[in-house]
Amino acid sequence: MLYKKARKNKRKLHRIIILCGFISAIFIFLEFRLKPVAESISEMQAKALATEIINQSVADVIDENNITCEQLETLSFSPDNRITAVSSDTIVTNKLKNAVTLRIQDNISGIRNRRVDIPLGTIMGGELFNGQGPSIPLFISLSGNVESDFESTFESGGINQTVHKLSVNIKAEITVLMPLGSYSTNVDTSVLVGETVIVGDVPSGMIWRNN
Repeated sequence: MLYKKARKNKRKLHRIIILCGFISAIFIFLEFRLKPVAESISEMQAKALATEIINQSVADVIDENNITCEQLETLSFSPDNRITAVSSDTIVTNKLKNAVTLRIQDNISGIRNRRVDIPLGTIMGGELFNGQGPSIPLFISLSGNVESDFESTFESGGINQTVHKLSVNIKAEITVLMPLGSYSTNVDTSVLVGETVIVGDVPSGMIWRNN
């Protein structure tokens, strides 16, 4: 009787060990598969979200402050109607850069526990099941450091026409926080502030001046 009971307990122990080993194997597999897949998907989501935030933040700041391209830059012309210089208003541009930078940082840092769904088939790997099956929810938060600067460019707009474009270039280093850890990624984008079509040529040695 005692021998049968011991054998029964031994079989139970073996089943428990096998079950624990199976569960552990699943967790190890998910750790090695889920983390890189989660980072890849969340990075794409974070970059898309950050770019959207940057564009909207720049537009909002410009609208709220009623800033026009003419307030930021002044074009100087020669008697024959050729552009000789571009003068920027340092006070206005610096004020706008600071406002844009702070607004973007605040809006990016305001992203908390944004849900990202990862299909189980994507985690398993392979083309056949990619994007298939039930989704595993992942919640991410963002924070970041932002730098901004203005860029003035001239492009050909057709016969005897030049297009003057003023853009604000944004460089953002974003930290993505996830339950599985954290990592950093960079987002570089340019937002067009204004453009002007000018009749005439732009000399190659044109002067850029800060007021």
